[in-house]
Amino acid sequence: MNENPVSEPPPPPPTSSNLAVYGGGPPNQGDDLRLQQLWLALEKRPWRSLALLAGSKGVGTLDVADLLAKIAWWYSGEPTSVFDLRDLSVRLVDHQLRELKQQLAAGDRVFVSLRSTFENPSAVRVAQACDAVALLVAMGETDVKSAEGTINSVGRERFLGTILLPTGGRVRPSSP
Repeated sequence: MNENPVSEPPPPPPTSSNLAVYGGGPPNQGDDLRLQQLWLALEKRPWRSLALLAGSKGVGTLDVADLLAKIAWWYSGEPTSVFDLRDLSVRLVDHQLRELKQQLAAGDRVFVSLRSTFENPSAVRVAQACDAVALLVAMGETDVKSAEGTINSVGRERFLGTILLPTGGRVRPSSP
């Protein structure tokens, strides 16, 4: 588990757009508007825990979870936590779900980073335990069949929408 409470306003995050997050490059004046649009799109129904679920192998979710936790704190002032459950084993699912519930009971808004259901089957159970799910897909890489399979395995009603990542499936470029 990677639990990162956010306690101060972050610097301007990477470029974002409505239901899409685009990485790389320096922030510009349009970033605040796009981040507000992204946040409002994610708030179309009430939730306290949001699973960020990769739509296919290799799509990064942790940077997006961190970014959204910062945005949540930035726009709402609510404490946030990020759970890195990308490599969660089936044996530890119940333990991590109890930890998640404790953070929620403490008043945090929780963001959960998960690999695709094709890489880690425990992602289905964790995503179903969250209030809502956002599907992360990489442009030109995540195929429709994989995305649909993921949505069907978790339950279509749980999804708020899709966050589109650039080719390579990451918000920020990888460090050397």
